[in-house]
Amino acid sequence: MLNFETEQKVAQIGKVRVGGQPGENPIVMVGTVFYASHAALLDEKTGKIDKPLVERELTEFTEIIEDTRMQGIVDIVGAYPDALLKECEFVADLVEFPFLVDGLNDSIRIPAMEGLKEIGLLDRAILNSIDGATTEENLERLKNIGVRNAVLLTFGTRYIFPKQKLKLLEEILIPKANKANIENILVDTAVLDLPSISMNFETSHLVKNKFGLPTGFAPANAIYEWGFIKKYGEVARCGGIASIMTYCASAPSDFILFGPVKFAKCVVPAVALISGVNSYFRKRVLRKSISQDNPLNTIFLD
Repeated sequence: MLNFETEQKVAQIGKVRVGGQPGENPIVMVGTVFYASHAALLDEKTGKIDKPLVERELTEFTEIIEDTRMQGIVDIVGAYPDALLKECEFVADLVEFPFLVDGLNDSIRIPAMEGLKEIGLLDRAILNSIDGATTEENLERLKNIGVRNAVLLTFGTRYIFPKQKLKLLEEILIPKANKANIENILVDTAVLDLPSISMNFETSHLVKNKFGLPTGFAPANAIYEWGFIKKYGEVARCGGIASIMTYCASAPSDFILFGPVKFAKCVVPAVALISGVNSYFRKRVLRKSISQDNPLNTIFLD
C-alpha cells in the first residue's frame, strides 16, 4: 500500500477534494454528458438538450455518489462556445458538483469560461484542458478571466511513455499553468488505447511521487470501444468496464473519467470498494487521518 514521501496536494473545488495520499479522500468519479452520441444532445450547435433525460441521469449519478460516499464531477462536452456555456449553466443549476468545461479546443473552451465568470460559476468550473498546443495568448486570457482550476493533459506525439510524459509536465505544462495563475492543477495522463493503460498506471505513480499533484486519466473511450467483450453480453461488458476502472483506481488515481454518466451504477460502487479498502489501510495500518465522509464508513456495513 502506497504512502508517498512527497507532500500530496489537495485541490479543493467546490465541496470536492481531489488528491492527497491514497485513501485520504474518496476517489472522484467523473461522468460525461453531451458527448456526440448522447441521446440527450438534440442540437450540438445551439445546445438544445433533452432536459428530463439529463435530469434522470444526473439524479441517479448524484444518488449513487451520495450512497457510496464517493465524490463526483460532471464532464460537460460542447462543440460550440455558446452551446457549451448553456450546457454548463444547466448542469450547475441541477447539481452541486464541480464540472469540467470540455471543448475540442481553446476557441470553444475559453469563451465558455468567460461566460461562466459573468454568471458567477467560475469557482466550480474546471478547464479541460491546458496542453502542449495552448498558446501564450490564451494563457494570458485565462489569467485575465481568473480561471482557478484546470486539467493538464500530458498528450503529445513525442511524449508517449511515462518518463516522457513526466518531462512534458515539468518542462511545458506546469510552467504554462503557472503563467495562467492556475491554482488547482489536475493532471490527466492521457490514455492512448486500451492495452497502453498500463503506461497511465505508471505515469500516475510517477506524477504523484515527483510533484504530489492530483492525478487521473480517462479509460472511457478505450474500454467502451472494446469489441471483444461485447459478444458476451451486457453483464460481461459491465464487468469489463468496472475492472478497468478499478485498475485505474489502484494506480493510484485521484480522479477517473469513467465515460457516460449513465454508466455510474456499473462503475461507481466497484471503485468505491477500492477507495474504501485504501482508506481502511491508511486508517488502521498507517494510523493516518482520512476524510470524514468516506466509503469506509458506509459500504462495509450490513
